[in-house]
Amino acid sequence: MTIASSHSEARPSPVFTPPPPSAEKQYYERSTPLTLSLIELNPQDVVEGLMTEKGFVAAEVTPVGPMREACPHCSGVALQLVLRHRHVKRSHLFCRVCTRCYDAVTENGHSVLML
Repeated sequence: MTIASSHSEARPSPVFTPPPPSAEKQYYERSTPLTLSLIELNPQDVVEGLMTEKGFVAAEVTPVGPMREACPHCSGVALQLVLRHRHVKRSHLFCRVCTRCYDAVTENGHSVLML
């Protein structure tokens, strides 16, 4: 590789040409807020564990943080987002107070937590 010592020896940089509009992903802006419903899930469907006489027992689940959705059974308690990792079978919302698990679904019944 040689370094140009004068302006006439320097090669021009390639000109950037953006892709045609049809090749770009098309996004649309939602005009109304997305309405979500919380559906209670069976803990055995979301976390590996055992059902005992005292209830469902599973390894420690680490949530990634609180969400704006509140538990419908515990007034004012924010649900925690739990992502799939190790013994967690599917992403879900978890209430630390009553230990219920929820999924957030759209009006069409599609989960917003699953890909």
